[in-house]
Amino acid sequence: MKWLGPYRLATYLLLLFCLGHTAGGMLAQQSRGAGADTVFAAMKTVHFDLNGSTVSWYGMWFGFGLTASIFLLLSAVVSWQLSSVGAQAWPQVRVIAWALVAAQAANTALSWLYFFAVPGIFGVLITALLAAGALSGGRRAAA
Repeated sequence: MKWLGPYRLATYLLLLFCLGHTAGGMLAQQSRGAGADTVFAAMKTVHFDLNGSTVSWYGMWFGFGLTASIFLLLSAVVSWQLSSVGAQAWPQVRVIAWALVAAQAANTALSWLYFFAVPGIFGVLITALLAAGALSGGRRAAA
C-alpha cells in the first residue's frame, strides 16, 4: 500500500500533469485556427526591450510555461519525499507540506480562471491528495 498513499498518488498525477503540460502544451504547438495562428506568429516576431534585454511575448510565454513544468516536477519530487517522512521528523517538514498544498491550491485556482477543465481537474485532485497527506502526517506525529 506504500505505493498508493496520498503523497505517492499526488506524485504520479504531478508527473502526468508535468508531462502533459510540457509535451502537449509547450512543445507540441498546434494550430488553434487562423486568428490564433496570427497572434501566435506575432508573439514570435515582435520583439521589444525589457529591462535592457530584447524579448518577445512568445519567449516570455514559452519561458513561463517551462517554469510551470519545472514547478510541477519539483512538486512531484517534494511529494515523493514527503511520503517517506516518519512521525518523528514530521514537525520539521510540516510547513513544507502545507506550503505545497497552498501553492498547488493557488495554481488550481489559476488553472480554472485562465485555462480549461483538464488542468483544473488535475489541480483539484492533486491538492486534495496533498492535503490528505499533510493531514495524515500530522496525525502520525500526534500519535
